[in-house]
Amino acid sequence: MFALLDRISRRIVRRGLRQGLLEGSSLWLVAGAVAWLFRLLTTPESPRVVRERIAVGESIVVTHLPAPPSARVARRATRRAAGATAGEA
Repeated sequence: MFALLDRISRRIVRRGLRQGLLEGSSLWLVAGAVAWLFRLLTTPESPRVVRERIAVGESIVVTHLPAPPSARVARRATRRAAGATAGEA
């Protein structure tokens, strides 16, 4: 779904710049600006890379953290917890 929105917003940005700036259409210019802002706000942050020299005797620890639960999973867990406490009372 995100790939489709990405392609559509990319096309709108291109068309907005082309028809808004070159042909003078203010409607396409605004549409292109809104699509560009959407792309700017929804682009995922790139991972950070750190490079350092390691001295003799130092070690590296690599960990992998699990992804946070989706909103749906979190909502289900909250409902189950609320149902369990209501059943005990």
